[in-house]
Amino acid sequence: MRVLRDVVIQRTDGDELQAVSQVPGISGEEMTLDLMGAGTTLGLKVRVIESRPVMVEGAVRHSLRLALVNVDDDVVPRPAADAGAQAEAL
Repeated sequence: MRVLRDVVIQRTDGDELQAVSQVPGISGEEMTLDLMGAGTTLGLKVRVIESRPVMVEGAVRHSLRLALVNVDDDVVPRPAADAGAQAEAL
């Protein structure tokens, strides 16, 4: 199943990312994160380490701690269909 969601991503550690999403994550869930920009897309496999609710500008969002899975094998650059989007979690 493929579900597209816009998320905001920040790098925290060498093998972890922080995402803010409108929906919670499930600990242990693996997904593909497509990072888009500058005319290319990077597909990264990630696993949810932690999901917790946070307030962002008066709205409840979910802060997800993501671990990169097989970092060397899964970074696949592709041409982006829409270079204006920040990121999508699949």
